[in-house]
Amino acid sequence: MKQKVLLGVALASVAMAFAAVQLKSGSNADTSQAVANANWADNVTITIDDDENTFRFQSNGIPSHGFAEKYLIPNDVGSMPFSDNAPEEFTVVKSSEYFQETEVDTTITTQPTYIESTTDTTLGRIGVAITGAQIFNDYEDMERSITALDDNVVHDHVPFVDECNGHTLVDGTNYHYHGIPLCITGELDQEGQHSTMIGVLEDGFPVYGNHGTAGAIVTNDDLDECSGHFGSTPEFPEGIYHYHLTADEAPYMINCYHGDVGDLAKQGHPQGQGTDFSEAAVALNVTQDEIRQALGQEMPPNFADAAEKLGVTEEALRAALPPPPQH
Repeated sequence: MKQKVLLGVALASVAMAFAAVQLKSGSNADTSQAVANANWADNVTITIDDDENTFRFQSNGIPSHGFAEKYLIPNDVGSMPFSDNAPEEFTVVKSSEYFQETEVDTTITTQPTYIESTTDTTLGRIGVAITGAQIFNDYEDMERSITALDDNVVHDHVPFVDECNGHTLVDGTNYHYHGIPLCITGELDQEGQHSTMIGVLEDGFPVYGNHGTAGAIVTNDDLDECSGHFGSTPEFPEGIYHYHLTADEAPYMINCYHGDVGDLAKQGHPQGQGTDFSEAAVALNVTQDEIRQALGQEMPPNFADAAEKLGVTEEALRAALPPPPQH
């Protein structure tokens, strides 16, 4: 009897290992049903294309859960870290007057492919949330040195980042999350259960809060370098690679993709193919392609090396490049 039990355990282990290999190959990853059944807000339109194996996400960018009455907007976006700034270095705005709708329109694969290599996420949108808002990575700066949640500041009860771990850019557009969107997880997550899917990253893999199997708190130690792992979830009981947002310490958000993103990896990146370098090219007396080639694929870009390749100073290059999203 003992031998039979051991044999059964061994066979089960082999089956689990085989399933993991299949999942890592991406062959079993199909998110179309989970996407179709997700708790999308009324301001979100989801269009699934079974022929192209994609879904299109469209929203007005305003989160369905609402937001704080007032926010701190830094007067000088170059004065990071903002937590060191005095109250007079911020402008207090009313969200009802300052926040603007932002058209969010992106097409994401429903057959994500896990790859062993990683791709850094960039400033700007890295995923979409069921509320209609956007998911950003941890950082406020292109050098990835300042974490938004660790740089949060509150003056006279007015926050820079709200209790949902979100805020807009300094111009009132593009509301986004830098951490667990507590306004979502507080409504959806059930005690003793795995978190519910709260969004999808641009590589197609689903995103969850910080509750794992049986409701256990997920910390960074439980996850890989991209804040993800393989396992079962409510939407994918047979298992899938997925991301978790965490609350124990940075990273709180997802700072790299483990899925194949192709050209989407360049979204928000200064050398992305969709970036207009026409003004920079004129200012530096080079071509747009020369700028892209000099900046290369590294994140963040090695500006000193790029400037040397272009025959300009690093200061001139930085001044000429289009600015990243300003928090």
